[in-house]
Amino acid sequence: MGAEKYIEILAKSSSSDTPYVVRCYFEENKISVFCSCRAGDNRILCKHVRRIIAGDDSILYDINQKNELEKISNHLQKTQIPLLLSEINKSEDLLEEAKRNVDKAKKKLENVVLNKLK
Repeated sequence: MGAEKYIEILAKSSSSDTPYVVRCYFEENKISVFCSCRAGDNRILCKHVRRIIAGDDSILYDINQKNELEKISNHLQKTQIPLLLSEINKSEDLLEEAKRNVDKAKKKLENVVLNKLK
């Protein structure tokens, strides 16, 4: 990282043409990220921060900031964040599978209760 203490990324807003500012502060094995959106102002993990720490360049307001995003991603490798992101992704996949199973079970129950059996 060199002497850089933070990097600012301009993140796309889904509700306006004005980008949000996401600022990533670096320490040796840590990173702190703040976003100027309403959720970020309330210290809630917003989609802008989550997509930036996931390395998702589609959130970039200025595509020329890909290098900055890569620097953030490289620094993240020194933290526990990639492991936590992986855990979230696996849990979300399990949740989606559980939702599909619930939908199938509901359909089966509907077929039995409403005499829709073929």
